[in-house]
Amino acid sequence: MVIKLTPTQRTNLPAEYAFYTYPIKGDFTNILNHSIVGSYMFWQSADQSRTYLGVEPLKCLVGKSSAQVKNFQSQFKRRLINLTPSIDGQPVLLGGFPFDFHGRTEHLWGDLEKGYFILPQILFWQHKQNSYVTLLVRTVGDVEAKLNHLATQAANLLQERIEKRVSLPPLLTHELALPQWMQLVNDSVAAIKSQKLKKVVLARQLELFTTGMFNPTQILRRLMNQQPNTYHFLLSNGDCAFIGATPERLLKATKNSFQTASVAGSIARGKTPIADYRLGQQLLNDHKNEYEHQVVAKRIARTMAEFTDNLTIGQRQLLKNRDIQHIYHPFTGQRKRGVKLLDVLKALHPTPALGGEPRSAAMKWLAEKEPAGRGLYGGPIGWLGLVEDQGEFAVGLRSGIFKKNKGLLYAGCGIVAESQAEKERNETSLKFQPMLRGVNDKWTTKEL
Repeated sequence: MVIKLTPTQRTNLPAEYAFYTYPIKGDFTNILNHSIVGSYMFWQSADQSRTYLGVEPLKCLVGKSSAQVKNFQSQFKRRLINLTPSIDGQPVLLGGFPFDFHGRTEHLWGDLEKGYFILPQILFWQHKQNSYVTLLVRTVGDVEAKLNHLATQAANLLQERIEKRVSLPPLLTHELALPQWMQLVNDSVAAIKSQKLKKVVLARQLELFTTGMFNPTQILRRLMNQQPNTYHFLLSNGDCAFIGATPERLLKATKNSFQTASVAGSIARGKTPIADYRLGQQLLNDHKNEYEHQVVAKRIARTMAEFTDNLTIGQRQLLKNRDIQHIYHPFTGQRKRGVKLLDVLKALHPTPALGGEPRSAAMKWLAEKEPAGRGLYGGPIGWLGLVEDQGEFAVGLRSGIFKKNKGLLYAGCGIVAESQAEKERNETSLKFQPMLRGVNDKWTTKEL
């Protein structure tokens, strides 16, 4: 690929940044067959209609609030020029916000912990059946030379590489602070029965060690093969990596609409179609799970009504993944004029499916009582357009943070008045399974 600009485009561009988009052939996800150096992010929607892989960041936004990211988006758009206006591309921010900026810390997260976004110089992206590369440069100096240098880097990444077959070393696992967590379930039930809370979502950790080194792109590749119909993501700062396959959309913003979903209540998949159907019906008719789901759905409906017109709530249904099925309600509304994606995201997060109800009381409870920090687990993870205010964020569930030979998996469960500690432990154990299988196909785990 050789980029040739017009004489006008080569000099005196009336902007600080310029971007150039061109189509490519083939599957750029093959880049994941080899290690990527430095900060990068991969993100794919659950229906696989949109995929992003951003590398070579021009900027990293670390620990920024939604208001600060929104301000960056607004300022950057005014300093940007499109050199290929005939192609519908744009630079994007890729990354995530933390579950709680004020929550406890967990050292393994490093500078990912309080939020991390990258602005890629090289952005591979796919929308429906078409794939592209968008290059981003500063306009100081020889813009054409800068673009061609990035295009060469992109071409080198796209070269076919044979995936090396690497044997998977055994895993050592350890449930962290389990007795304290079980007691916290009981304490939370007591708080709910005394009407201090309606619901609270408790998360716990499973610690992983391996005799080798965790390979983030290999884990992501396995998750993509094993967990269809989920959002797949990998966010790396070059030192540690946050990886997951989540079933839950937090917010999708198109030009004219906002879409979200209520996902709450969980049960295992059946080994046969009949067993699976019976388990699904058991979930739909279970009073505890239905109440938990309604708490989530009612809050989401109230929140979305503030930002949309003609809000429609889809039929209650089952969302089925490989290991787990959930009660699911989709919400869609027309965007009110002037409403920004990040305004709605801030209002939605965390929904009662991740925090609790009432929100402020539940978040205070978690900040005081939960033994470990969540980092990006349970937070918004996705992409944000920097020309058009469009994007999509999933909830960072079924996920873990990895660094060298150590990992932490997270799983959570909604606590209501009917909750029982042992059943909640079993539910979270079920939710660890997708990531455990992604880390180790044969799942040869040993307890420390």
